[in-house]
Amino acid sequence: MADEVSGRREWQVRCATDRGAPARCSIEVSRGVLEIFGPDDRFAFSLDPDLIPDFRTSLDEAIARVEADLPVV
Repeated sequence: MADEVSGRREWQVRCATDRGAPARCSIEVSRGVLEIFGPDDRFAFSLDPDLIPDFRTSLDEAIARVEADLPVV
C-alpha cells in the first residue's frame, strides 16, 4: 500500500459542470502541492501543505452538512 500512495500522483473523480452535466475532475499532486482541476482540465486552485488541514476540516464539515440535509430513507 505504501508504494501505491507514494507512486500515485493523479486521481480522477466524477463531478458536474456548472450546468449540472456529468464531468470528470482531477486531483493532482505536483512537487508537494495539491492541485484541483475542474471539468475539461481547467485549473481550479492549489493548496500548499500548510493550507491542506484547514481545507480538509472545511470539506469534512461541508460533507457533514450535505449528509444532514439529505432526507432519511
